[in-house]
Amino acid sequence: MKGARSAGHTGFLSKGYALMSKIRLFSAVVITAAALTTAVHAQGWGGGRGGGMLERYDTDKDGKVSLAEYEAGRQMMFSRMDADGNGSVSFAEIDAMMQRMQGGDGPRAQMMQKRMDALKAADTNGDQVISADEFKAASDAEFKALDKNSDGFLTADEMPQMGGGR
Repeated sequence: MKGARSAGHTGFLSKGYALMSKIRLFSAVVITAAALTTAVHAQGWGGGRGGGMLERYDTDKDGKVSLAEYEAGRQMMFSRMDADGNGSVSFAEIDAMMQRMQGGDGPRAQMMQKRMDALKAADTNGDQVISADEFKAASDAEFKALDKNSDGFLTADEMPQMGGGR
């Protein structure tokens, strides 16, 4: 009888652990989506220096970005971050990218550091490497969060206006 109680208790703990793991995974995806959304905003959506993301990602020039176009753009970003070309992005590569993008201290450097730290949240298995699958999951969550009207496309009106130029 005592063994049955113990086994039941262990089953409960296993289910609780599984639930906590799912909550952690969901939280990591949400945090990463927020970080990537911040990076989208920092790059500029509707114009500005570099043409803006809408112009870069909208490859068929129909004024909106489909999920396929978005995924292709995010894959290019992932490839740029993957400095050693091994198909994953290590935390060291993220840190090196941050150093290339913004040296020194100050508010901009602090903002970039927060973005890079949040990007690291895409590492859902805790190995300090973001796999292509982990990055895609975070990017897909980001697309869904940005697609406010759930029509499967991103348009300039779904993105907040960027204040101040650089």
